[in-house]
Amino acid sequence: MLLAQARQKSAVNSHPAPKQETALVDNDAYRERAYAAGREFLAAVDQITSDIRTRRYESEETGKVSDLTVKAMIKAGVFRTFTPLQYGGLELDPASFFEGIMKIAQADSSAAWIAGQLNVHSFEIALMNKRMQDEFWADGPDARASSSYAPIGKWRAVEGGYRLTGTWTFSSGVDHATWVIVGGGDRSFVVPTRDVTIDHNSWDVQGLKGTGSKSVTLTEVFVPEYRCHRFMDTFNDVNPGWAVNNRPLYRLSFMGLFNATATNTIIGTGLEGLRIFMDQSMVRLTRQGTGAPIANNPFMHLKLADGLTKVNSARNRHLANWRDFFEKACRGEEISTLDRMRARFESADANATCFDTIHDIWPIAGAAASATSNPLQQVFRDLMAGRNHGSAGRELAAGLYIKALFNMEPPPFTSIDMGTLAYYK
Repeated sequence: MLLAQARQKSAVNSHPAPKQETALVDNDAYRERAYAAGREFLAAVDQITSDIRTRRYESEETGKVSDLTVKAMIKAGVFRTFTPLQYGGLELDPASFFEGIMKIAQADSSAAWIAGQLNVHSFEIALMNKRMQDEFWADGPDARASSSYAPIGKWRAVEGGYRLTGTWTFSSGVDHATWVIVGGGDRSFVVPTRDVTIDHNSWDVQGLKGTGSKSVTLTEVFVPEYRCHRFMDTFNDVNPGWAVNNRPLYRLSFMGLFNATATNTIIGTGLEGLRIFMDQSMVRLTRQGTGAPIANNPFMHLKLADGLTKVNSARNRHLANWRDFFEKACRGEEISTLDRMRARFESADANATCFDTIHDIWPIAGAAASATSNPLQQVFRDLMAGRNHGSAGRELAAGLYIKALFNMEPPPFTSIDMGTLAYYK
């Protein structure tokens, strides 16, 4: 019902006029509405996963998620989960969104990856100047932005804004975006895709091929001041977007959400790998020795039981963390640095757990697992690629977690970049 109402609102007015004044929020009612929207969202995702699965090889072959898959995800409301209500969005609880991405990942890792990455940027836009929000969602609640936050391009301040020049890399899902967010160290800039050049030959990889995480080049592109997200605003709790988006969702940590998003794809992909392994193991005979069914192999039993326990535990822990955070936000409670850093480590650890699990069963998956036509090898390659994402670094995350646990000196506050911001906010 809530998803249908949001679609109807969008259809009636594709240029919704957001409220100018911030109204008082009934947090209890908001919480129940968000959970109800989450249940509807998950039901809608269940309706599209079979269809998405039929095109997973197309993503692999073309280096780009199918347009039909993106249309299916739009229909299910995937790209409006963090869009503010006044623009026709759903404002789901994060755990429902995360679970939906896990479900999509079991059908197509690349589709889930861009669904997560493109959508989490809507949360960042909601923290920015209202004029930026009005432009971003001018054509409806499903607007999408890709990103490349590493500050490898150049920018300089000019009257009224900035001039940007350079090439930014690894912009996942840029083929399906109308905006790109590029990093400038202590700030990010939001740029229409019409102002960038996409290098379609820059994404030549072996894992997560369909994400199309291509490079974008800007040449003396002007970005007005209101399209800039200063990380210092987030650090100082003066996000301009809070003037209109004062609901509990947007009081959660943007960096926390960003660093947790890739994990959902990895968990879903790990679960899919275990499912494939189980299906194949039920009918596979060993090629050497007796030719006995592999299903009778006690070594396989232990590896599979261990893998299922670890991956499902990582999934449940990840979702529980974000349910807890949303509950605290709805109660107006602050989430401690220790809790945020614990969740950050557990998220990175989940990435490692899923990769390690499939890696551990690989030696008993049989020679056929390496065949190009075998989906298990694609799962393995996708997990390898995801394991190298910046948010998956267990060592860094462990250091931040234990420093917070031991009440040790935090990272030096010299300048606010995304790494520093992730610890403090």
